[in-house]
Amino acid sequence: MTDLTAKEIAEILLSLRKKLMRIVLIIVSVWAISFALITDRLIEKVKHDLLPKGAHIVYQYPLEPLILKLKISLYLGIAVAMPYIVKIVYDTLKNRTELLNNLNFSKSKAIVYLTVATVLFSSGVAYGYCIMLPIFLKFLYQLAVQQGALAYYSITEFVSFVVLMLVVFGFVFEIPLILYILVSNGVVKYSTLTYYRRHFYVAFFVIGAVITPPDVFTQLMVAVPMVMFFELSLLTIRILLKDRIRDDVPSNNE
Repeated sequence: MTDLTAKEIAEILLSLRKKLMRIVLIIVSVWAISFALITDRLIEKVKHDLLPKGAHIVYQYPLEPLILKLKISLYLGIAVAMPYIVKIVYDTLKNRTELLNNLNFSKSKAIVYLTVATVLFSSGVAYGYCIMLPIFLKFLYQLAVQQGALAYYSITEFVSFVVLMLVVFGFVFEIPLILYILVSNGVVKYSTLTYYRRHFYVAFFVIGAVITPPDVFTQLMVAVPMVMFFELSLLTIRILLKDRIRDDVPSNNE
């Protein structure tokens, strides 16, 4: 692996100037369109579909709804620009450094990976929105009621929590594809993944603790699916890349 010098980093940033402007243009364009036409409907749909019956939405300061709308619109802009951002980062690191020498995607393979990634991420969002979050939010609401609390949620905290959880579930569903790409291109060995399995488990629970409220149940709601999809990833790799894995076995016994 080659370490990047300050001069090389500066050259990379200069070469990316036009592309960065395109990224900004995409984000700003989508931000403006979604702010005017989409964000209000999204927020209302989240409230209608996921707010437990009996709970209430409040705003804590006058600008809170406006700031929330700006944030959601920005998130949408970044999401739309993300494929282009990933392509630019990949092309730059591939052409100017040795960091991604083992990764070599043809155009057709890149299209397949992008399609699969989109399907997996959308499936994760749908799973979280339609199955996990309704159950989870209802459970938390009932727990609060049993403790004698009134459920008044800040609109920003409620919607932001929903968005965060949906993004997490979307990326959790991407784990099999990510690990498959890394193993199939020789970046990571299958034996390495299995050897450090317990370390991955600890990392997943740490991630769950960092991105969720400080209660064990919420952390488990994030960490357990990550563990399950990690194991699914290993199974998928073992089936689809059995020849590569078999070639890896002798090196483990040396």
